[in-house]
Amino acid sequence: MSKLYDRLAAYGNSNVSPFHMPGHKRNKERFSFENPFAIDITEIDGFDNLHHPVGILKEAMEEAAEVYGAEKSYFLVNGSSCGILAAISTCVPQGGKLLVARNCHKSVYHGMILEEISPVYLWPDLVSGWGMNGAVRPEAAEKELSIHPDVRAVLVTSPTYEGICSDMRGICEAAHRRGLPVIVDAAHGAHFSFWGLCDSVLSCGADLVIESLHKTLPSLTQTAILHKNSKLVDEGLLEWYLQVYQTSSPSYVLMASMDSCISYLAGEEGRRDMAVYERELGKLRQKIEGLSCIRLLSGEEAGGIFYDASKLVIRAEGRTGKELYDRLRLEYGIQPEMCTETYVILMTSVADEPEDFRRLYEALADLDRKTAGEKRTVVRRLGQGSVDTGRGQEEEGESAGTDFGTVEFPRPQMVLTPGRAVESQKKPCPLETCEGRISGEFAYLYPPGIPVLVPGERITAEVLAVLKRYGENGFAVLGPEHFAAGEILVIEEGEAELGQDFLHHGKERFRQGQYFPHAGGR
Repeated sequence: MSKLYDRLAAYGNSNVSPFHMPGHKRNKERFSFENPFAIDITEIDGFDNLHHPVGILKEAMEEAAEVYGAEKSYFLVNGSSCGILAAISTCVPQGGKLLVARNCHKSVYHGMILEEISPVYLWPDLVSGWGMNGAVRPEAAEKELSIHPDVRAVLVTSPTYEGICSDMRGICEAAHRRGLPVIVDAAHGAHFSFWGLCDSVLSCGADLVIESLHKTLPSLTQTAILHKNSKLVDEGLLEWYLQVYQTSSPSYVLMASMDSCISYLAGEEGRRDMAVYERELGKLRQKIEGLSCIRLLSGEEAGGIFYDASKLVIRAEGRTGKELYDRLRLEYGIQPEMCTETYVILMTSVADEPEDFRRLYEALADLDRKTAGEKRTVVRRLGQGSVDTGRGQEEEGESAGTDFGTVEFPRPQMVLTPGRAVESQKKPCPLETCEGRISGEFAYLYPPGIPVLVPGERITAEVLAVLKRYGENGFAVLGPEHFAAGEILVIEEGEAELGQDFLHHGKERFRQGQYFPHAGGR
């Protein structure tokens, strides 16, 4: 067998509790196929064609549309990303404008690059104390649409990775008053239609909704679905772009997984299991909320119109998110979904068993006791990293723990559209002199894949400070090809055009150790 298969098999047989994607949670007792090789076929007689469905696949997608309440639904075998690319290409003409939430996934930016789209950004609220993006307000959308009447569509992520939902009904109303379609990246909300706790994005009036079945439901990785519920969207063009962005050899194993997943959830067994899951999840959240040093993000803190309680977003007093993540994984056999500097995301689904919930709570309760008993203070000064004083006390003017209550996400100036920037001539630039330059590449953490810096944006001291903080806290900054070597790709410009003040101030900040003091002495 291959090395990868052997490692996967070993992990599959391990005693690790999976609080991460995919939503089937490796629960082979409840969700499984027999030998996948036996059902891995191509478009032979009797099995239809995904890109020209007339038979069994057409029927399966029609049934999915009925379950979700969509005008039409499309199976996606290239994940939500291909649905997002197709939706953008359909709704916004080449060179057009898109009103887009800045906290969108990198696939949204890829779609804008491919179509040479000019973004107009909607900046979400900040969730105080957590260092995360919150909801986008309808009034912000209304304002930007008034300022930019040439916008051709609106795109928002709801729910976010952390489970925060924007008021999509209000945003859709603002767009529809102007005859504009609304695209929603609801990759993390595929379970909403089967939950009695909230409205689905479709029911709020969205025109195109993309959901990842594999993220929160018992379906195989790479499975997603796109729903169309609008006369504002050209159906023929949408189906053309779905062919462009999806493989011409779709996996029947993946499509069978989608069909099985939706049929299960729409049936009596799925409804019963979902009710049990909702009840047990509520009990788990209530118990975690009773801990003293472990904090669970609540709907009140998160803001937005609704909070997805299936996401357990936690932080620990005096610990970074990375430390909490590593301790859960290495000491307790709990594999979280991801972590940031501040918090950890643990994903739950209908496939979780009571034993997993019990094990998770016991791990958190034990960590809570240890945290309360430790005589240690982690002192963090924003932009200066974490310091253990070793004295068990706070330094004057600083606060113990990891406090992101005053963090503001950088808002770099867009000088070039992302598409123009990607195609421009670029050169490596030392970090000490890159402030003020125009970035030629992305910079982000993955997950969640939300960029701090987009090609075509001015590199600022604030952006550099954030990237530096990521590195100091043990995160790999993705995007910049030579970041580890102390360089970033920038658009070629003459120094006269750039301005000597940018170069001077960047060098001075570097010399003073304000950022990247470890960048190889550049």
